[in-house]
Amino acid sequence: LPNAAAQSDAVVVAFSGGKYSLCVLDMCVRTFKRVEAFYMYLVPGLRVIEDQLAYAEARWNVKIRQYPHWVLGKCIKNGVYCPNHYRHDELPEMKVHDIYHLVMADTGIPLLATGAKRADSLWRRRMLKGWGKQQDLIYPVIGWSTFDIASYLKAQKIPIPDGSGCTASGVDLTTPELLYLYDHAPDDFEKLCAVFPYAKAVIYRRHWYGVGEYKNMKARPV
Repeated sequence: LPNAAAQSDAVVVAFSGGKYSLCVLDMCVRTFKRVEAFYMYLVPGLRVIEDQLAYAEARWNVKIRQYPHWVLGKCIKNGVYCPNHYRHDELPEMKVHDIYHLVMADTGIPLLATGAKRADSLWRRRMLKGWGKQQDLIYPVIGWSTFDIASYLKAQKIPIPDGSGCTASGVDLTTPELLYLYDHAPDDFEKLCAVFPYAKAVIYRRHWYGVGEYKNMKARPV
């Protein structure tokens, strides 16, 4: 981070509300003179997300902008938990760098920090290898383990956010995340279903066939 701060006195942080982005935001606030952040949503206005964004804005005195997630168009286009229609074929293809460039243009900040780590997945490791030479992106916790992240949060007295434990990017459409949202934030689940109505199939599958691998999750009745 000191080398990056010598390159720019400002940075914008990709913030998901998860453990990794909390670490990165705290580190950046301690290092750069100006820090802003942004969140990418699938469905805007979910309470579980808004509460976490409000916490971060209050704690670090930063502005957090919100943008549609780069995979949102792809989900709608491909009929993921939503009706598929030929008109959706006209939706433009978005990539994560399209959002990054938009954020940097809106903020006027030429440097962006994310909480991506090599240990996240093989896909993430391959992605980071390809992006490593880009001068406008930095990865403060790229080589950290989950234990390193937990230790940093504890040392800085940053509460570990509640959640399904299966996502690093806020609310997504994975089965554990949908089940968690249904069980713990039913109002938010209904908001999500206004956009992705077939997400309820995940709930009925658990109801009809049993909890299976999700047996440790507290279930709310259908």
